[in-house]
Amino acid sequence: MKTSFASGMFGIAAATVLAGCGVKTTTTSVVPSGAMRTATCEAVVKTYDSRAEIPSDYYELAFIQAEANSVYTSDRKIEATIIKRAAEAGATAIIANPVTESKVGVKVLGEALGTGSASSKASALAIYLPADAPRVTQMCGR
Repeated sequence: MKTSFASGMFGIAAATVLAGCGVKTTTTSVVPSGAMRTATCEAVVKTYDSRAEIPSDYYELAFIQAEANSVYTSDRKIEATIIKRAAEAGATAIIANPVTESKVGVKVLGEALGTGSASSKASALAIYLPADAPRVTQMCGR
């Protein structure tokens, strides 16, 4: 009995760790129904920090929010997930908001207590720049 109990506890612990590794995203379309763009590829999606940096006219496609456990997931993985969702929405760029994290004390205490309060959050606006069409064709094959 002790062996199966220990195995069961290991399985629960492993599932808890793996659950903490994922990035949860929410994508909210801002285009009218039926006006969806064809997906692009992740390689074509550029990141801008503000609207002032964007070199040409653009269309807003979707607002993307991402959240992950900051103990198990890096900011880079969160950003990569946002870029993936933007490409799925047909974007050629995102206007990214900075990643925000729980304070260190909250992270450590939250994970020790198992409350899941050690989180990193980020958001971005997925956009399509018509001037990027040749680059999309070259890099994505579309």
